[in-house]
Amino acid sequence: MKEELSDYLLKNSFLLYPDSFRRLREDVYIFVAKKDSDKKIGLLTNGNFKLSSPHFAEDKYVEELGFYINLYPLTYENYLILKDNFGISPVTCKEKASFGTGDRLGLATPAHIKALKNYNVFPVLAQQSPRELVKTHRDFKDVFLKVILGVLEAGYAGGYGADADHIKDEKYLIEAIDAGYTMYTLDLSDLLVKISDMPKSQLKEKAQSLSSQSREIIDRFKGKKFSISTDEDFAVSEDELYKSALTYEKAMKFVEKVYGILKDRLQHFDLEISIDEGEKDTTVEDHIFVAEYLHRKGIDFWSLAPKFPGEFQKAIDYKGDIKKFTSGLKKHYFLSKKLGGYKLSLHSGSDKFSIYKIFNEITEGNFHIKTSGTSWLQAINIIFERDKDLFNDLYKIALDNLEESKKAYKVLIDRDDFPQTIQTEDSQILLKPEIKQLFHISYGVLLDERRKEIYEVLNKYEEEHYEFVSKNIENHLKEIFNI
Repeated sequence: MKEELSDYLLKNSFLLYPDSFRRLREDVYIFVAKKDSDKKIGLLTNGNFKLSSPHFAEDKYVEELGFYINLYPLTYENYLILKDNFGISPVTCKEKASFGTGDRLGLATPAHIKALKNYNVFPVLAQQSPRELVKTHRDFKDVFLKVILGVLEAGYAGGYGADADHIKDEKYLIEAIDAGYTMYTLDLSDLLVKISDMPKSQLKEKAQSLSSQSREIIDRFKGKKFSISTDEDFAVSEDELYKSALTYEKAMKFVEKVYGILKDRLQHFDLEISIDEGEKDTTVEDHIFVAEYLHRKGIDFWSLAPKFPGEFQKAIDYKGDIKKFTSGLKKHYFLSKKLGGYKLSLHSGSDKFSIYKIFNEITEGNFHIKTSGTSWLQAINIIFERDKDLFNDLYKIALDNLEESKKAYKVLIDRDDFPQTIQTEDSQILLKPEIKQLFHISYGVLLDERRKEIYEVLNKYEEEHYEFVSKNIENHLKEIFNI
């Protein structure tokens, strides 16, 4: 049937994605087909099931198939019809290991699936932050629909998640809920109280205003000793617990509010608490205070993202003392088991090859890792390979806007690190850390200036683009699972 369908579609200038063709029920088959760069959902039916905005004015009966055929755009309305009838929605995670793949362009989901489906890991395929939405001029629904389309294109029938990443306010939270996301990552960085510059007298004064719950946590854990193993232990400092309470108590109110909204509106969801973007590394006291406070409030969170020792800059490997990272990770994982069994999450997880194996081993495979910009960089790789003139234009635009792009990301690159023109005959140029970082943070301005041309190249060389993305994600997974 697939060959006959492909032949029929070709007569109508549509190209079938062979992996997409599958039966939803006895009288309904679904597939994805493309005409130029426009992808549509196709249905073979007995004539009783339809979506909105059909390509053909009326369903066409194809005698050699024995079904009626039509094609439809994947609008949100059409998604809801498919969701209600066939359960193609994202789900919450029930697996130990999970891996997030952000897709700033809305093109890479089939490539992500190709890599992830071969590993014992739960894929979180829709993963976008408000910052990325603003820079790419997208919204949560558009990101969501592009992932659904990619799932259908790949013919993927397994479970997958959708992460509304770095949520800092109620506006974006509601938008993500309305779109159908299953995971919510709360970024507390803007709500943390900066106490590093406060004199001791002021700290003592502020400590008097802590809630009774915060005081109870301090009283319970101060001076407590924990043994990770026969030769590794640590003690909890009362002074540090006070500092943790002063830093995080305000942010806990926001988590309470968000959790209440989620519980009112959703039956199931995964909640991640992100404290990885504060001013200092997450101490064991910080971890204890946050986890214990939330649990005492009845807030069941799925994962916690601490700020580990070292630097987690965009697009490059981990920078720092791996022994310190390992030591800190062991303590945080010990606490995650001791205080509730939630996952530890590694943010800015792209290209952190030197610590993947350690992260997997110490967490006993109970982790979440987030990547995003690494897939965008594969798009830049394709442009470098296939359109040098466009690549040169993108480089100049990125360089001219470097200072503005740096405002949103932590990278240690400056204008003086780069030549005015780039040597495109150097096939290794995109492996240089400063070049990777430049393009990683510049996606917003590059899409503003050259969106049409970028998408044209990627659509023209779609198979090659998919191959670059899937190989890159697989390189991450091989290192994580030591394969």
